[in-house]
Amino acid sequence: MTKTTVQAAPGAQRPPNGGSRRIVTPRTRIGRRVPGTGLISTASTLGLLLLAGLVWQLGSIAQWWSVATLPPFTQVRSELLRLLGTGEFWDDTGRTGMEIVLSLVAGTLLGLLAGILFWKMPIVGRILEPYLVSFYAVPLVLFYPVMIVITGITPWSVIILATVMAAIPMALNTWVGLATLRPVYLKLARSLGCTRRQTMLQVALPGAAPYIVAGLRLAAGYALIGAIAMEFTTASAGLGFRIRYLYESFETPTMFAYVLAVLGLSFLLTLLLALAEKRMLKGRNER
Repeated sequence: MTKTTVQAAPGAQRPPNGGSRRIVTPRTRIGRRVPGTGLISTASTLGLLLLAGLVWQLGSIAQWWSVATLPPFTQVRSELLRLLGTGEFWDDTGRTGMEIVLSLVAGTLLGLLAGILFWKMPIVGRILEPYLVSFYAVPLVLFYPVMIVITGITPWSVIILATVMAAIPMALNTWVGLATLRPVYLKLARSLGCTRRQTMLQVALPGAAPYIVAGLRLAAGYALIGAIAMEFTTASAGLGFRIRYLYESFETPTMFAYVLAVLGLSFLLTLLLALAEKRMLKGRNER
């Protein structure tokens, strides 16, 4: 602890000991680095995955379940390594990745614009909110046959429905974030002569950033779920289509290898979103 001496002002009452007042302040610790929360989260996730793989392998050895139902982890891992050298696997991964990225980008933009519209026009938001919440709870796979009639068996039917699934949580979270913004911030921006564009980009959206980032996380999850689920139905390619095809042909080890690939894609998407969230919130705090 360091001691800082502060002299009393003339005419002020001195301390009982007759000396100067002393304020005790903590010493700054130098050289000790605290791990970031992102690093801790990533390490925890990897640890849980390794633990799950270990339990999986031990359960297969101890015959807790039938090997025909769930093959050993080492067998599935070997099959996944074999698939990494095939063109068919990368074609399916590329198509699913393209569908997820396009639906996430389109859903994020549409949801962001819809949330801003609901904030600017509260009457429209109150009218559409019940329908959005109800539509949010309906599995959009039900509308896939309609999309096939409109667009055919193409990636666009998957992209459109996955975009809708991603846009709804993004719109609701953006609306809530902007609605909970303190009015004093907007009044201060107007008093400083900020334009509407400056107020939106430099005050409103940064103020609602935590809600927007939460909506982005939900949108990414629903885009992934929507793309894989739609491919399960009647797609001609993609990871979801391949998993269904292998399940119907009883190629269990290869099917679980594709399941691991989907889990790896989900983990990669989550990691990228965590990095983007850290960058966005860091820029928000620096403003």
